[in-house]
Amino acid sequence: MNMGGAGGSEADQVSAIFLHIPKTAGTSFRDALSRGFGDGAVSPAFPASLMSPSEVQALRHHRIVAGHISITDARRHFPGASLFTIVRDPIQRCLSWYYFARRITGNNSPDVVAARTHDVEAFFALDDGITFRNIFNRQVRQLGDHVFNEEVDLDAALIRAQQTIEDCVWVGRQEHLVSDMERLGDVFPEMDGALPHPLNVTPNRPALPDISPSVVERIVESNRYDLELYAHVETALRSRQARTP
Repeated sequence: MNMGGAGGSEADQVSAIFLHIPKTAGTSFRDALSRGFGDGAVSPAFPASLMSPSEVQALRHHRIVAGHISITDARRHFPGASLFTIVRDPIQRCLSWYYFARRITGNNSPDVVAARTHDVEAFFALDDGITFRNIFNRQVRQLGDHVFNEEVDLDAALIRAQQTIEDCVWVGRQEHLVSDMERLGDVFPEMDGALPHPLNVTPNRPALPDISPSVVERIVESNRYDLELYAHVETALRSRQARTP
């Protein structure tokens, strides 16, 4: 991983981009960023989109862009900005998204509707086309392509996602976020000593041992590239820790 300082260009105020992958504790993390940098320095959260010129221009007023932005948009619109992100074990991330989505109202996206109307086994048995946006290898698609690209070449996207991880000035893991944030102050002095608020855990979510093995198997089938990316992150962090005096 690139451990250099935050970048940026003279054309705008953006110096760094937090690539917020859904259900990776990104909301709690963004709150910590606002406390460290000041709320006005951090952009409002925003959903995945094909970013319009007006959306891009509005984000240029913030030092830290923090939202569900895909790497293709980040590199196209903010080429001088540093990158950082949080990843999560894909099985846990997908289960977390499902139980979170069941509580969402006023959103009629096909995957959200499916989560509300199907139990966990039925939901994860659905075709990948229905659950594509937030379940199917979402981490690789966001870090290596664009989440709206339904024709994504996953082999190529995985290589690019691994490169994104290497380019990031900081990478955290949801499962180890508190300890991983101890490294954040090395890159952003404003975040020295910062800790996230308690994570936003969905109520009444079953623990992984209580989930049917068939559901876990189906999640694995739909997230083989994400699993490989997560293993890459773990290896990269172990390698960095071994080099640290």
